[in-house]
Amino acid sequence: MTDDLPEITRAGNASLRAEIDRMLEAYERDSSALLAAQAGAAEPRTVWSDDNLVRVTANAAGVIEVHMEPTAFRHSTPEKLSASITATVQAAQQLVAQSQEQALESLTGLATELPDLPELIPGAPSTADLMARFRAPVDPPPAPARDEDEYFRNQGYLR
Repeated sequence: MTDDLPEITRAGNASLRAEIDRMLEAYERDSSALLAAQAGAAEPRTVWSDDNLVRVTANAAGVIEVHMEPTAFRHSTPEKLSASITATVQAAQQLVAQSQEQALESLTGLATELPDLPELIPGAPSTADLMARFRAPVDPPPAPARDEDEYFRNQGYLR
């Protein structure tokens, strides 16, 4: 009976080692996939306004560029153009948020497949914590102040 104890211990150690190796491989795979998703979310997304006068390019960091067609002031009023810019910026932010969510969606299942490493090894990195950092909600930016300059107040753009 005592001769069987080392063999049982070796088998248990080998099984535990195999499980830990599998979890570490899953962690590295999830980390790599998460970094790829993060890189994909950083790619710019472009949205045109409904009136085709405004184009907004944004990524996960925010708005990169706002472009107005040269004819925008002839084909729109300041109020409509302002609303168009705001709606287009919001649509670009929504598109970026959707692309981030899609990129992270496939990783959610991976993170829940296995027990988290700290459950087995105290102090080990946590996949759940890593996922939570990247799934933080994106707050919309504050609405811009309505401080128009003299040019717009006097309708100088119509002259």
